[in-house]
Amino acid sequence: MKGSNVPRPIGTFDEVQFPKYIVDTWKNHPTFEKPTPIQSMGWPVALSGRDMIGIAETGSGKTLSFLLPAIVHVYDQEAPKVC
Repeated sequence: MKGSNVPRPIGTFDEVQFPKYIVDTWKNHPTFEKPTPIQSMGWPVALSGRDMIGIAETGSGKTLSFLLPAIVHVYDQEAPKVC
């Protein structure tokens, strides 16, 4: 990783600050034991609002590394005002 003030990778699901509705989903799913390497590096970067490019093999968890921060971002937006 390059740049200044690069967020540190996470090692466990408890270290990432996802909303309860997301955390509860993986805590009740037996295959989610710990973040994959791309998630460990990607979530802190994406949740900090920084740009990133993640390259990893198929089945490595890339989709969740980009999708979950996107869901958090969408849910944090104000509802559009209807004129």
